[in-house]
Amino acid sequence: KLLLEAALAEGIDKKPEVKDQIEFSTNNILVNALVNEKVGQLDTSDAALKAEYDEQIKNIALKEYKARHILVNSEEEATAIIKELADGKDFAAVAKEKSIGPSGKNGGDLGWFEARAMVPEFGEALKTMQKGEVSKAPVKTQFGWHIIKLEDTRDLEAPSFEESKAQIQTILANKAVQDYMQSLRDNATIDIKNLKQEATADKPATQAGENKTDASTGKTETPEKAPKNFQ
Repeated sequence: KLLLEAALAEGIDKKPEVKDQIEFSTNNILVNALVNEKVGQLDTSDAALKAEYDEQIKNIALKEYKARHILVNSEEEATAIIKELADGKDFAAVAKEKSIGPSGKNGGDLGWFEARAMVPEFGEALKTMQKGEVSKAPVKTQFGWHIIKLEDTRDLEAPSFEESKAQIQTILANKAVQDYMQSLRDNATIDIKNLKQEATADKPATQAGENKTDASTGKTETPEKAPKNFQ
């Protein structure tokens, strides 16, 4: 406290850099206090947490895939490779030889993963395949054309409600904060009239003859061309 009194007596709190730090810290304290207050109003009963848990479980991918792929630049090349594989060529060997993807050196091996870990087109293609199957047609993504081989699948066990409680509370807290922020945005208003008045007050007087106003429309024309919007 003595040091605080000394700092105030010497006007340390008036220094610009110190004022900025004080303002920053004050803002953080206020925001954190508001967030804690909103989160503290949450219903964290077991019933509320269980309802959210059930909702989250619906959206969890409870299956993993083990696959290989060959990535090439054109549909024609991919189609030709599919024919080679149908004729008995080894998938891993062809991947090492022709794939332009980083997994090519490993025979196209992607290991185990959830479908959502891949780009949507790749993940959706996997869901339609059977174990051991090679995609019948090339799969196009932003990276090029893929030939996919699904080697295996396995079911994942969902985490229990008890194991998930802490995570569910965090999810609900984040939702509450996001919903509150959205309500603030929805209720925020901008006084356009005042903004226009301020802009006019800040604008320097135009030189005579620089602008021309059309009396019939009230629009002001300037000698400079406005830039075109990109279409």
